[in-house]
Amino acid sequence: MQLANSELDYLDIEILLKQIEINRSLTNIDLSHNRIREEAAKALADILKSNKTIINLQLVSNQIYDKGAEALGNALKVNKTLTTLNLRDNGISVNGADALGDALKENHTLTNLNLAYNRISHEGIEAIMNALKVNHTLTILNLALNEISDRGAEAFADALKVNRALINLDLHRNRITEKGAEALADGLKVNQTLTTINLSYNRIFDPGAKILADALKANQTLNTIYLKSNIISDKEAHALSDMLTVNQTLTTLHLGENQISDKGAEALADALKTNQTLTTLHLHTNQISDKAAEVLSDKPEVNQIRTTVTLRDDQMFENEAKAFANAFRHDPTITSLHLADDSMLDFGIQALAEALGVRPTPTVPNFPSDRISDIQNEIFADKLEAHKILTTLNLEHNEISDKEVQAIADTLEVNKTLTTLNLARNQIYNKDAQALAIALKRNQTLTTLDLAHNQISNKGTEALADALKINRTLTTLNLSCNSIFERGAEALANALEVNSLRTSLDLGHNEISDKGAQAIADTLKVNQTLSTLNLARNEISDKGAKALAIALKVNQTLTFLDLQNNHIPHKAIQAFGDALKVNQTLTILDLATNQISEKGAETIGMALKVNQTLLTLDLSSNNILDKGAEALSDTLKVNKTLTTLRLWYNQISEKGAQALADALKVNKTLTTLDLSLNKTSDKGVEAITDTLKINAVLTTLSLSSNQISEKGGELLADALKVNETLTSLDLKCNKISDKGADALADALNVNKTLTTLNLLFNKIYDKGAEAIADTLKINQTLTTLDLAENQISDKGAKALADALKTNRTLTALNLDGNQITEKGINALSNASKFHQTVTTLCISQNQIFEKEAEVLANTLKVHETLTTLNLEHNQIYDKGAEAIADALKVNETLTTLCLKDNQIFEKGAEALADALKVNQTLSTLCLWYNEISDKGVEAIADALKVNQTLATLDLSQNQISDKGVQALADALKVNETLTILNLEYLLISDKGTEAIADALKVNQSLTSLELKWNQISDKGAEAFSDTLKVNQTLTNLNLGNNIISEKGAEALADALKVNHTLTTLYLDGNQISEKGAVALANALKVNQTITSLNLANNSMLDYEIEALADALKFNHTLTTLHLNGNQVSDKGAVALADALKVNETLTALYL
Repeated sequence: MQLANSELDYLDIEILLKQIEINRSLTNIDLSHNRIREEAAKALADILKSNKTIINLQLVSNQIYDKGAEALGNALKVNKTLTTLNLRDNGISVNGADALGDALKENHTLTNLNLAYNRISHEGIEAIMNALKVNHTLTILNLALNEISDRGAEAFADALKVNRALINLDLHRNRITEKGAEALADGLKVNQTLTTINLSYNRIFDPGAKILADALKANQTLNTIYLKSNIISDKEAHALSDMLTVNQTLTTLHLGENQISDKGAEALADALKTNQTLTTLHLHTNQISDKAAEVLSDKPEVNQIRTTVTLRDDQMFENEAKAFANAFRHDPTITSLHLADDSMLDFGIQALAEALGVRPTPTVPNFPSDRISDIQNEIFADKLEAHKILTTLNLEHNEISDKEVQAIADTLEVNKTLTTLNLARNQIYNKDAQALAIALKRNQTLTTLDLAHNQISNKGTEALADALKINRTLTTLNLSCNSIFERGAEALANALEVNSLRTSLDLGHNEISDKGAQAIADTLKVNQTLSTLNLARNEISDKGAKALAIALKVNQTLTFLDLQNNHIPHKAIQAFGDALKVNQTLTILDLATNQISEKGAETIGMALKVNQTLLTLDLSSNNILDKGAEALSDTLKVNKTLTTLRLWYNQISEKGAQALADALKVNKTLTTLDLSLNKTSDKGVEAITDTLKINAVLTTLSLSSNQISEKGGELLADALKVNETLTSLDLKCNKISDKGADALADALNVNKTLTTLNLLFNKIYDKGAEAIADTLKINQTLTTLDLAENQISDKGAKALADALKTNRTLTALNLDGNQITEKGINALSNASKFHQTVTTLCISQNQIFEKEAEVLANTLKVHETLTTLNLEHNQIYDKGAEAIADALKVNETLTTLCLKDNQIFEKGAEALADALKVNQTLSTLCLWYNEISDKGVEAIADALKVNQTLATLDLSQNQISDKGVQALADALKVNETLTILNLEYLLISDKGTEAIADALKVNQSLTSLELKWNQISDKGAEAFSDTLKVNQTLTNLNLGNNIISEKGAEALADALKVNHTLTTLYLDGNQISEKGAVALANALKVNQTITSLNLANNSMLDYEIEALADALKFNHTLTTLHLNGNQVSDKGAVALADALKVNETLTALYL
């Protein structure tokens, strides 16, 4: 099950967990990069305690923290199947590590555990190391970037002396110095199982490196050691060379990015004369020049087993290049030579070329130096003042704030034609709302104003309410997803009493609570115009709900009321029942995700026997059970108006389903019924199918996640043969298998109405796919078919492809997460050339390699409708990327391309870069989690200088360092279209950060920059501080999990005092304590734009928390504050509580 990066919300996760719980064949689950928090992790842990099939669980980059890790630890104590668990980047600290350590003492199945990029420290490591002394199954352990330090390394050393299972250990980026290296060396002398250890990006130098070298003389198992980017100089290189003369197991030695000069290189070269095992030696980015390069070049002629030599980023000129060329001629074993980014002139290139038997034609690179000056546009508001025609203006999702809003407000005062203005998803605050309010008092034409998803709180709302008392034209106002509390709601309610011209008010996703709801309820009793009211997600409970229900008894205009996701109990439902008996106008009522029980459903049911106006009722995600369903079924037998009933996730079993089915035999109005995520099973389905044979009105039926087997599928198929009204059937996440699919296919041969069929995750194999394919050759009504997450291989794919050649109605086919390889992709691609109606092709997580990618590329060249291609989690490599890139040069429709996790290296990136220079449609390119190096990203950067369409670029988790980032920075200085850039999990230090920061002083398009999990320190933070003082476009900056301390935080705080555009700042997982936190707190007292600040997992105590609490008393914009993972005691909590008594904007506080 591949659901990484799916942006699942809490409800999606709840539904998903339910499906995982009942599935008995699921083996792999990837929920990485979602919003899984502690509670969801606990629920998942409970499932693991009894699950007997899941072997691989990926939870990378969620927020499970210690409590989630503790729950998973308890599950591991009893789970007997899980072998791989990935908890990278989850905010786990000491307590979570302790729990996992305890679990490893008892668990006997887990072999691979990834805890990289957390906050475990040496304290948490001790628990895990104690477990390793007795654990006999764990073979791979990743603890990179966990602040383990020397004390943690010492604990590891003790464990390595007795552990007999671990073979791969990753400790890179853990601040280990010579002391920790010495301890690890002692462990390696006696350890007999470890084969790979990664100590890169630590602080190891003499004598630590020397002692490690001595240990490797005795160690008989280690074959790979990474010492990249430490402080290893010639002295340590001599010690390592001595080791190589006696060691007989080491095959790979990584010494790149150290301080080795000619002497060290010569010593290593001498060692290579006698060493008979080393096959790969990395020395790139050291200080090796002419003389040493010649010496190294002599050694491959003596040692006949060397396969890889890496010297990129060194100082190689003509003579040493010639020497290497000579060696290259005579050495038959060197298969890989990395010389990229060296200072090599034409003579050296010529010599190497001749050695390879190739004579390159000299070319002159084209580096454009001219820059077209920015075109300065006049503010559109000036033009609107005199415009005589324009009636609708949509400015949603821009970066509109102070000056622009004032210009718009000025325009509204004189403009005489504009009727609709959309300013949703901008940066509008109270001051801006006040400016618009003044304009509304004078404007006489505007009827619709959308201000959703801004930062308006009570003050701005009060100003707008004051304007509504005077304005005589505005009928529709959308203020959803702002920061409005009860006071703002009361002001709007008062305005609606004075001026009864409004017809629609949207206050969803605010926090008006019971008092705000009561004020609006009082208004509804007298208001004679409001027809639509949205109060979803507003913390409304018993009192507010009752007040609204009482108002419905007298109100005669409201037709739509949304109260989903509040806290309405079944007691308050009695008031709604009474209201529905007398109300004669309400047509849509949404009460989903509240606290309604079977009694509440019975009350609603009784009311609907009398009510003659309600058309749509949503009671989903409550707890009405079978009794509630039975009560509603009794209602359906007599009700003559309800057309839509949604009851998903209500614990309804076969008994409730049978009652509802029985009612539909006589009901003549219901067209939509949603019973997803219940427990109807085959028995409940049997009753429903009997109904479908005679029911003549139902058009949409959802039975997803209902424990339906092949028998249920066959029953539904039998009904579809005679049913003449159903157009949409959702059966996802059941178990209908091939037999059920075959029966449904047979039904579709005769059915003339069904247009949408969802069979996702149903254990369908090739046989079922073939049956469906045969049907598609005949069926002339089906337009959408979802077969994702099944077991379809090439045979089934080929059958579907053959069907597509003749089918003329299907527009959407989803085959994600199956087992389709080359033959299947060939067939589908060939069919797509004939079937020109598809716009989206999703074939992620199949078995697509280079050949399959080439076939798809050929299709792209001729396809004229495809806009989205998703190939993530395949293995297309460079060759596949090159083929797709070649297609992009001629394709004129594709806008989104996802190549995440596809083993793309430098060549593939360069090919894509060439394509970007000519392609004029692609707007989103995702290259996350590949193997792209600096050279590859330099090519992409060069393309960005000329490309004018790409808006989103994701390069996270590649092999990009400062050099590549500097190239991107140069591109940003001229690029005018890129708005989102993701550079997470790279090798960026302060040098690269400074380059990006400098570019953003000029760039006027980038709005979001992700730099999480790099190596940015105070110096880099200071560079961004300077940038933020002048940049006017960046709204989101993520500097989480770097090494920023007091000085950097103080610099950023200084910038926040003057910056007017940044709304979100992530500084979690750094080293910010007293001075830095206090500086940020002081900045919050004056900053008017920041809405979200993440300071989780730093080093803050009560003093710093008290400073932030004091800032909250003055700040009027912050809505979200993360302080979890710090050391907050009761004293800090009390200070925050006091602040919340006066603060009116903060809606989310994480402790």
